[in-house]
Amino acid sequence: MKYAVSPSPEQALEMLAGNRKAMATIVGCCRIEYSGRAKSFLDYGDRLVIVKPDGTVMVHGDTRREPLNWQPPGTKVSFALEDGLSIVAKRTSPPEHMHVHFRDIHAVSVFRLDDAAEIDLVGEEKDIKDRIEKDPSIIEPGLRVVRREVATESGYIDMLCEDTAGRTVIVEVKRTSISPSSVYQLEAYLLDMRKRNKDVDVRGILCAPRISNMARVLIEEKGMEFREIGYEFELKEKKQSSLDCF
Repeated sequence: MKYAVSPSPEQALEMLAGNRKAMATIVGCCRIEYSGRAKSFLDYGDRLVIVKPDGTVMVHGDTRREPLNWQPPGTKVSFALEDGLSIVAKRTSPPEHMHVHFRDIHAVSVFRLDDAAEIDLVGEEKDIKDRIEKDPSIIEPGLRVVRREVATESGYIDMLCEDTAGRTVIVEVKRTSISPSSVYQLEAYLLDMRKRNKDVDVRGILCAPRISNMARVLIEEKGMEFREIGYEFELKEKKQSSLDCF
């Protein structure tokens, strides 16, 4: 790792240009000009600029999670001296150009990260759907999953099922909580199904770990049902049985 405090523009350029396959961070007073799908200008201020080996460039202020400006992987990045250090990030598809000029440089670091691990992501909506398909009885005994991702005029039904009485059951799954918009979404699917077949006897069930009070009232008003169903998953290093453990 190379690190310099208050380097001259020439010193910073030497560090950055000579280590293009490394991660670089530059902290200093900079100005940002962008043109492409829109245009923006941000005058001088203290910021953190991160340049990654894959061409990603991000400019951060001292607040908020989102960068003030950024360019994605595949961007062509160059460094130059233009009355101070400049970073130019260009793309051709779509055409974009970001120019960062440093009036003062507080610190520069250049280093390589050794990270071959892959993220093990759990807790997605798909995990609940997989759990239901594996054991539909967690919704109700005797329920059978017929198909997943069934197209309708209003969108895709998560799960099309059948209960023990032979009635069609539309199951809509949400990752976190059932909101009023979830109820209206299921209502649209039920209407689509009844348009296809006026004689169909169809029920609607919403599944999620939680439900808002307003959504619960709407479900009762519209004759739908709610099932509280969370996740069952296992991380490689840490086991978690369900959301109830949080």
